Amino acid sequence: MQDIKIKDKTPHCSKHVLANRLCFRAWIESTLGNYMAIQGEPDLETLGSFMHHYSDCKNIMQFTGLLDKNGNKIFEGDIVTYKRSVGNWTGQTMTTTHKIIFTEEVNAFVMDYGSSYIKLRKHWGYEYEVIGNIYENPELL
Repeated sequence: MQDIKIKDKTPHCSKHVLANRLCFRAWIESTLGNYMAIQGEPDLETLGSFMHHYSDCKNIMQFTGLLDKNGNKIFEGDIVTYKRSVGNWTGQTMTTTHKIIFTEEVNAFVMDYGSSYIKLRKHWGYEYEVIGNIYENPELL
């Protein structure tokens, strides 16, 4: 994975927060027929350049704003295990596997359940772990 290194020239707090929200990953088909990933956190000055270079790419995935249990960023297109508590205070959990998508229906990142979805959110008792993505590991679904 190739990181785009972008330096924030001003110590302004809102610019840093905005850059974190605008983190993208793009999967580009190489001349060998496989895919390579590039990701970065462009600030407003370089966002136009980033989008110009990758606007024809259909594989641009946005950062959801959440980290998994290992501190990895969760992007749309990632495949995650979702562990949650079941029952009240019993200690029982359930783990399922889903891909992350963005749906305009609720204007949010969600875990795809096929015929339905669950909003991706930080909540007590929920645990996400990125185990792959739809380009490198489609067999995980």
